[in-house]
Formats: sequence, structure tokens, C-alpha cells
Amino acid sequence: MKAPFNFLRMAADDHRIENLKGLSLFKRLTSRELRELDELLHERSYQKDEVIFDEGDTGLGLFIVVSGRVKIVSSHAALQRLAPEFGPGDFFGELALFEESQRTARAVAMEPTQVLALFRTEFFSLLERDRSIGVKILFDLTLTVIGRSRKLLASQPHLPTV
Repeated sequence: MKAPFNFLRMAADDHRIENLKGLSLFKRLTSRELRELDELLHERSYQKDEVIFDEGDTGLGLFIVVSGRVKIVSSHAALQRLAPEFGPGDFFGELALFEESQRTARAVAMEPTQVLALFRTEFFSLLERDRSIGVKILFDLTLTVIGRSRKLLASQPHLPTV
């Protein structure tokens, strides 16, 4: 017997896809591509002052803030000066998509926060299945990494900005 068509679920799915389309990291993706990506994202909720990941943890993926705020705290002097905060639509921890290394900072929820996580294993499986989606995401990731690198270099008086 065929399951009944669920209009409420379809409306909720459409709303979720529209929300994903509003995120800068996914702005280049079509609705079909967003639906494929949505299957790989993991929702996580954190309370105020809860640690999302700790400095020294193995990085497994990136996090996108859906609601709330996240503060990055590090023992590294350069990162301490930046003291970045991320709000809705921002993402952090993106270097973990490229290599499995230790986190250089702690991410802490500053208020009740909801994030979407995209883990490296799922991202690489997406790259294998549909390179065009991966390339679009990688392009926006690269632009963000470049911007953050320039900001970091500009905060260092002894290093030239590139």
C-alpha cells in the first residue's frame, strides 16, 4: 500500500531548502542540489556555554550556525586577537573538511544555538557522486578561507599582507 502524500512534510522540506539557499555557503546550489546536500547535514543543538568542539580535538567537519551565536577561543595568540564570533548563516571549522588534524581552537555556544554539521566523510562521498555540487561549495569555502587568512595576516604587525 502506498503511503499517503504528506503536504505538511513537503512544506517543511521546502522551507528547509529555502533556509539552506539563504546560507552563503550554499547560495550557488540549485533546489535539486540542496535536497541532495540536505540528506548529508546533521542538526545539532547546544545550550549556552556548551562546548561544540575543543582545542586539540580531531576535526571531522564544519559547522554552520542556524540560530544562536558561537565564540571561538584559542590558546594561539593570533586567534586570541581575532576572537571571532559567528552568528546565523556563518560557518566555522571548515579546515576539517580538508584534513583530519587537531582543532586549533575551542568553539562555545554563547546562547542556545542550533548548527548544521557537514562531516568530511559525507562531503567526500558527495564529491564522488556529484562533483558540481562539491565544486560550488569548495569555491565559497575558498573565498571564506582567503578572507579569514587576510584578516589574520592584517592583525600581525610583523607579517606582510598579501
